[in-house]
Amino acid sequence: MLNYFIMCRSLTYAQKSARVLERAGIPASVSRPPAEAGDEGCAYAVRIAEKNLPRALVALKNAGMPSGKIYMTDRSGRFSEVPG
Repeated sequence: MLNYFIMCRSLTYAQKSARVLERAGIPASVSRPPAEAGDEGCAYAVRIAEKNLPRALVALKNAGMPSGKIYMTDRSGRFSEVPG
């Protein structure tokens, strides 16, 4: 299963985003982004399953939550940025 990481600028935003997603019925967890995700400083990420990405983006937008870059894991475990 592929996972997506929605970057957030702080732990607080990541936690709020995860709560928004959970209320929308989308399982989400907060984690530090992988090193391959770039030098986002003290950023955090919300991890979701591939099948939930479209619904997650709509839920975050409707809640007025800012989201940053999105990264995905491929089947080999490598991370890559999802084109915006």
